[in-house]
Amino acid sequence: MVPQTFVSLLLQPRAPLPQTDRLLLAAAVARVCAVDLAAVTIEQRCEHCGGAHGRPRVLTPGGVHVSLSRAGRTVVVAVSQVGPIGVDLESVASVARAGFDDVAFNADERTALAELPVDERDRARAALWTTKEALLKLSGEGLTVDPREVTVALGPGGASALLSWPTATLDLSRVHVVGFDAGPGLVGTLALLGPRAPSLSML
Repeated sequence: MVPQTFVSLLLQPRAPLPQTDRLLLAAAVARVCAVDLAAVTIEQRCEHCGGAHGRPRVLTPGGVHVSLSRAGRTVVVAVSQVGPIGVDLESVASVARAGFDDVAFNADERTALAELPVDERDRARAALWTTKEALLKLSGEGLTVDPREVTVALGPGGASALLSWPTATLDLSRVHVVGFDAGPGLVGTLALLGPRAPSLSML
């Protein structure tokens, strides 16, 4: 039997200050790793400019990967002990604004969206976008990459699948994408670099 790959997710009301959300991330790591909160050290430093922003990195305990995203009044934190991750959360309403498709999606993706029934397009749009964001977070490059370079398509159950990424710095054969229920009006997607698709465990 192939062992399952678990990634833990925690969805909470969004805090007024980003620092509070980062504390939530540290608490999630402590819970998953069964250690005291004081034993968790997380650094957030931009890989491009060195500033105190960018994707968070767990210094202790070792071997733990994290990601965080906010949308509307909700924050999600993800904790993995099996490989690097990227998580993204988005409100369906926010991706329905005029002009969004032109900067977020390439011609193939815009065509695929246009072929969907009108009442399905906004949620599909959010699924495609959160997949791109999760993948870009996973790579560490974020929106320094034009999201239109990453081509994704809707898969079973509304989750998205990576079709191509010509400039990727990741081994795409080891990239797995899975959607999750983020609550009313929200769409969530997690990307993992590892041997197999993850099973998600809600904290």
